[in-house]
Amino acid sequence: MLKTAPLFLKSFFALACLAAMLTAFFILATTSTSYAQSQGDSTVKPLGEILNPKPKDYDENTKSKERGNIYYKKCMQSESLAFDEEEKTLLCACTAAKIPEVLTGPEFAELYKDTEAGRNARMKAMTYAYTDCMDQAVSDKVYKDCLYGKELDGIIYGKKNICRCVAKEYNDLLIIAAPDFFMDAIKYDPMTLNPLERHFISETYFYNLKRYSKACRARLLYEKSN
Repeated sequence: MLKTAPLFLKSFFALACLAAMLTAFFILATTSTSYAQSQGDSTVKPLGEILNPKPKDYDENTKSKERGNIYYKKCMQSESLAFDEEEKTLLCACTAAKIPEVLTGPEFAELYKDTEAGRNARMKAMTYAYTDCMDQAVSDKVYKDCLYGKELDGIIYGKKNICRCVAKEYNDLLIIAAPDFFMDAIKYDPMTLNPLERHFISETYFYNLKRYSKACRARLLYEKSN
């Protein structure tokens, strides 16, 4: 029946599936991390490994390392309007290190192709590799954008504390909103492997940055005066 359905219905169905997967991932990621911390268990497996166990024939040979190297080179060669070179390197290097654990050889061969297998490979890479790496890059970006933003003009002391607060607030937002950011990016560019790129050049980002900067500034001033 799907084969005869209009193309927009197929696209809608695929995007709905991705939204459900990404939402489930962030809920599980938050839950598993909280549980591990509450139990003081430092041996808990990463969520990506639990949800996506390595196949029995998985190997750690040179070919798997080559997949990571290829991903890293392509990632660094891609233009980014949102992330500076340092932030981009963090994302690319971390994701590249996880790619061999996430994608098999045949899956990686489809990663850069505009095919159904390629879409599945990109979804898997973003869900199980990219999401594990975005926290540090996002924190660095938000912190720097906050530190040099106009919202904190006139503040001499306490800027760093305010911007640490803003970075934390934004990472908390990502746990909830990242699936929506990812969906928006994929609709705009189905070939993307950096789904947060679009969000961080959007008006929504700069609005949130301004809102969190004001909120954190007010909170810290209140704490200082009390």
